[in-house]
Amino acid sequence: MAALIRTALMAAFLVACVAPTQATCAESAASTLPTVADFVRPPEFTDVQLAPDGKHIAALVPKPDTPYENMLAIIDTATAKPVASVRSGSRTMIGHYQWANEHRLVMALALRIDSLEKPSDTGELIAFDADGSRGTYLFGWRGGTYGDSNHMLRGGRVREAYARQIDGAPIQDGRYALVQTQPFTDDPAGSVPSIERLDVVNGDSKRVIGGPAPNTDIVLDHLGEPRAASGGTYHQPKLWVREAGKDWTLFNDATKTHVSIEPVSFARDNRRLYVRVTHDEGPRSLEMLDLQTGQRSLVYRGDFSDPGAVLATADHQDIYGVVTNDGVRRVHYIDPDSREAQISEAVGKSFPGQLVRLTSFTDDGKLAIVDVSSDRDPGDYYLFDLNKQQARYLFSERRWLPPKQMHLMTPIELSARDDVTLHGYLTEPSGHGPFPLVVLPHGGPHGIADRWHFDEETQLLASRGYAVLQVNYRGSGGFGSQFEARGYREWGLTMQDDLTDATRWAIREGHADARRICIYGASYGGYAALEGVVREPELYRCAVGYAGVYDLRIQLDKSDTHRSDAGADYLKTVLGDDRADLLRRSPVAGADRIKANLLLIHGGLDARAPYAHFRAFTSALDKQGKHYESLTEPQEGHGFFLQEHRLALYDKLLDFLDRNIGPASNGAATSAAP
Repeated sequence: MAALIRTALMAAFLVACVAPTQATCAESAASTLPTVADFVRPPEFTDVQLAPDGKHIAALVPKPDTPYENMLAIIDTATAKPVASVRSGSRTMIGHYQWANEHRLVMALALRIDSLEKPSDTGELIAFDADGSRGTYLFGWRGGTYGDSNHMLRGGRVREAYARQIDGAPIQDGRYALVQTQPFTDDPAGSVPSIERLDVVNGDSKRVIGGPAPNTDIVLDHLGEPRAASGGTYHQPKLWVREAGKDWTLFNDATKTHVSIEPVSFARDNRRLYVRVTHDEGPRSLEMLDLQTGQRSLVYRGDFSDPGAVLATADHQDIYGVVTNDGVRRVHYIDPDSREAQISEAVGKSFPGQLVRLTSFTDDGKLAIVDVSSDRDPGDYYLFDLNKQQARYLFSERRWLPPKQMHLMTPIELSARDDVTLHGYLTEPSGHGPFPLVVLPHGGPHGIADRWHFDEETQLLASRGYAVLQVNYRGSGGFGSQFEARGYREWGLTMQDDLTDATRWAIREGHADARRICIYGASYGGYAALEGVVREPELYRCAVGYAGVYDLRIQLDKSDTHRSDAGADYLKTVLGDDRADLLRRSPVAGADRIKANLLLIHGGLDARAPYAHFRAFTSALDKQGKHYESLTEPQEGHGFFLQEHRLALYDKLLDFLDRNIGPASNGAATSAAP
C-alpha cells in the first residue's frame, strides 16, 4: 500500500506542477538562497479542514496587502478551484473556525492587540455559508448589528462575554453548536464559565450548565454532556467531574494530592476519560480514567518528554494516536490495529523523517486531510481517499522554502553541572564545524519548550551560516512538573547555568567556535541573553534582547500578567517577591560587568514585558558608558507583528551578527574555556 500511496502522491505532485503553476514549481526547485523576506512571509494556507460531506475544503489564507486581516477560502474538492471566500472584517482576523454542517461555518474573530505580537481571540463568533452568503454575527460584544467595510452582519444580542468553540463538540441537529462562554469581568479572580447551546443560523443561545469554579475549562462527552472541568492555580489545577443531571464533584485537588490530573477527551464508551497525569519525577503520562471506579490505566508515557497533541478518530468518538515529543516528533498509535493508525503509518512510509497526521475527516470517514511536516518542511496538505488508498496533493504552507535547502534540527542531550539532564536541539549550517554559534533560549519560560518542528527563525540563521543551539533549560514545560518546578525562582541562577553549560558543551563537542558565540532571545529569552553576558562576560561575544525582561521588579509591578489573580499567582510562584533578590537577578544590576556587544529590540506598546524594561536597561548602560545598538518600533507590542517591521528586525539582526561573529567579524573575541 505504501508504494501505491507514493505513486499517487508523485502523480499528484506532477499534476500540481503543470501550468499555470509551472513557474512556481520551478522557483521552488531552484537552488538560490531564500531571502529574509521569504522567511518572514506568512504561510499561504493554514488550518485546512474538510466539510462534513467532503464536497469542500476550507483554509485560512492571509491578505498580504492588509496584514491586520485575513480570509477563509472555500475550495471545491473535486476541481481544487476556489468557490468563495469570507473576509474577516476591517482590522479583524479569523482566528480559527469549524464546519457546523456541510454548508455552514462558524468562525472565531481575533484582533491584533497593541501589547501582543499575535492576534488574540475577542470571544466573538460569526457564521457564513460555504458560498459566502447568510453572514450572521452569533455572539459577542458587538451584537445586534456588526458593521464594517466588509460585512454588515445581523443577529446575536449584545453579550459582554467571551465565547470559545469546543473542539470535537457535536453539532446538534446540524444547527446547534455547544460553546463555552465566560462573562467579561474586572474581578482579578475571574468569572465562572458556562456551556451554551448556540444556534449557528440566528445567534440565539440557551445556557446548558455553569462550570464549577472561575476560569475553568469544560470537557464534553460525545453526547454533548458537560462531564469534566479543570482549573485552579497555575501549577496545581483541580479536576471536577459530573454525571448527567447531577452537580459537579471535586475529583482531584492537586494542592492536596500533589498529583495533577487534567482532562483531555472522552473515550468511545463515554465512561472513561483520557487524562494527563503528573508524577514525582519524569514526564507526564496520558492515562485512561474510569469515572465509575476511579481507576487509571497507562495509555502512553514518553522517555523524557510529555505527550503532545492527541489525534481524533474519523468518527470523533475516540483518539487513535498521540504526538510524541521525545526528540524527533512522531505519532504513537494507541490502537495499532485501528483503521486510522494503519493508514497513517502507511502514509508515513512515503514521507520518512516527517510527522504525518490525519487531521480532518468527512462524516462518513472516507476522506481525510493529511498534514505532513518536519524540521525542514513547513507543512504540506494532501487529500487522502481512505477507500481507494490514494492521496492528492493540495497545497503547501510555504512553497517558496524548499525543504532540501533547510537544515536538520538534531536532538541533543547533555548533563548540567549538577547532573540534571537537559534536552534540546542543534541546527547546523552547511559545511564543517566548528561554526559561529547563536544560542537561542526560548521565551515563556515556564510551560514553554523548544520542539522539533519547522522554525523559520532557526532556519534563517542556519541559512546564513550560523549554528543554532536551543536548550530546554530547567523550568521549561513539557518535561514533567518537577523539571518545570526546578526553575521556579531560579531566573538568573540555575536556569542561566543550564544555558552556560549547554554553550560550553557545544564548544567541547566541536560544534561551536569559542571565539564567535552570540546569545539571542525574546521575552524571557531576552532576559536570559542579557543575564548571560552579565554572568559570563568572557563566553559570549555579543547578545541580542528582543522584547526582553531586564528588571524583575518592573515585571512584577507593571507587566499585564499581574492584573489577574492567576497571573499574580504565577509571578509570585516563579519569581518570588523579595525585591532586593529580584534586583540582584536582573540585568540592570550587572550592566557594569558586560563586555559583549549589545543589540536591544523593543516595541513601544509592549505590556507583557513593558517598554520600561528597555528604558531602565539602556539608562543603566548609559551610566556605565556601555555602547549598544537598538531598534524600537513605537506602535509594536510584545514582538513585532507587521511584516515590514519584522523584515527590518531580521535585517538588523543579521547585520549585527555578521559584524560580531559572522564573515564581517575578525573572530577576535577572547577564546572561552570549555
